[in-house]
Amino acid sequence: MAKSQLETDEDMSFDKNIYQENFLSHRQTSERGLFAGRSGSAFPHQRLVTLGLSLLCAALLVVAAVLGIYCAKAKDFQLPPSADAALIAELNHFRNHSGIIRAKLNAESALMRERTNHLQMKLQIKQKKTVVDILQGKIEKLQIEKSSLHTNKTVLEKNCGRCPSRWILLKSSCYYFSNQNSEPKKNWSDSRADCIHRGGDLLVINSLEKQQLISDNFRRASSGSEWWLNGFWIGLTQTATQGTWVWINNVVETSSIYWRLGQPSESGPQSGSCAAFLYYSDAMRTWYNSNCNEHHLNWICEMNTTNVHL
Repeated sequence: MAKSQLETDEDMSFDKNIYQENFLSHRQTSERGLFAGRSGSAFPHQRLVTLGLSLLCAALLVVAAVLGIYCAKAKDFQLPPSADAALIAELNHFRNHSGIIRAKLNAESALMRERTNHLQMKLQIKQKKTVVDILQGKIEKLQIEKSSLHTNKTVLEKNCGRCPSRWILLKSSCYYFSNQNSEPKKNWSDSRADCIHRGGDLLVINSLEKQQLISDNFRRASSGSEWWLNGFWIGLTQTATQGTWVWINNVVETSSIYWRLGQPSESGPQSGSCAAFLYYSDAMRTWYNSNCNEHHLNWICEMNTTNVHL
């Protein structure tokens, strides 16, 4: 038969009271045991802690005393004046060290910029020099062309149609100077034959005016060890009678003012029976004698304008 609600509540209340009495009884027993244990050992752990702290305080007092003594001695110690000055100087040096480093870096940067600018300038100069050389070459070519045109213009103006091509009109006669570069040199007889073939003959100088005229229009030749090979044959030869010089028009030349110093020569490489013309420094003294057959020179032809057949 089931229990009534009242009986059930009474049973639960009884069990609860029994549990509480047992718990309180166990707790009191534990506390009495713990308290009894501590009282029996007279707190040994607390004593050890107290002793350690006392020793630590004593050690700290000793250290503090020692540090106080050393600090007192340090206050009494003073560096000599020289040492102070050295330390101050060194301190100032280290203070300025950063400025020195900064100045060094700035100087290196400026030097690098200057080197870069220098290299750029050298490159620009090299480029400009190349341009200048090219322009100089063009200028030289233009000057040569200008000189050639001026020569042709002068010849045309002077000739006025009265002289053949490549002949120059001087006063009332036409003159031909063989080209030193394009025409081979000839001996005296072959040179005269060429003049005759062109309608003239070798040059005859029969007056001071004509001597000056030829000198003024003669291209000066360079001097050298064999200077006599740079001359131009003229129509003057020495006859069988030694010392008598005769022009191709049978006129005897008696003047000696036009001969170069030491000429005519009877010995050496300049000795010979034919005369040549060479203007180097003295416009008046331009004649010298040379070997008619062995020496090959340029030549000067002459023609009167009345004999020109265009």
